[in-house]
Amino acid sequence: MQRIPPVDPATLEGEIAEAYRNSPSGDNNFFRLQAQAPTAFWALRPFFRAIFAELQLDPFDRELVVLLVAALEGGAYEWMQHEVIGASMGITRAQMDALKAGQLTSPLFTPKQQALLAFAKQAVEDVRVDDPTFAAAHAHYGHRELVETLYTIGCYMMLARISEVARLELDAPTGINSLRAAEAEVKARREAEAEARAAAG
Repeated sequence: MQRIPPVDPATLEGEIAEAYRNSPSGDNNFFRLQAQAPTAFWALRPFFRAIFAELQLDPFDRELVVLLVAALEGGAYEWMQHEVIGASMGITRAQMDALKAGQLTSPLFTPKQQALLAFAKQAVEDVRVDDPTFAAAHAHYGHRELVETLYTIGCYMMLARISEVARLELDAPTGINSLRAAEAEVKARREAEAEARAAAG
């Protein structure tokens, strides 16, 4: 049974109420659960958008990391949402099964992906990443991408704790709608900025 109930939408006010009404994920349990802490949730929304649409880290690799974190942390809600997102990016069922089973050196993953997954696993389980594992990941990923990977890991470790401590009930996998909305928002903003620069000459 859920221990922390989602907020009643009728009690939402101001910007967060407007965001709920226009949420691409619809009547999402996790939105309303996070709204129990409205100031923190509102402050984190740009961060979530950055994770979804503004990283240098390849989106396919980001989703591998998200799924691995969900598997390691037992984040059922995050796994359910990102199964759909990952599949939309071409992550196969066999790769997802390998992530769940901890088979991170499977030939289903490229050597580059294996290095990133080993890096992510150590960061989740041990906090610190040993020198050989760091060097193997850094052979394929720059410092920015590695720090973005750590931000992604931290984000989904936090979300797993919110959902699992609350015993959040699963609902429809609508996270992909939030992903597409974030991508579209960032694309539109970049196009507007490019037009403004061109107009300024």
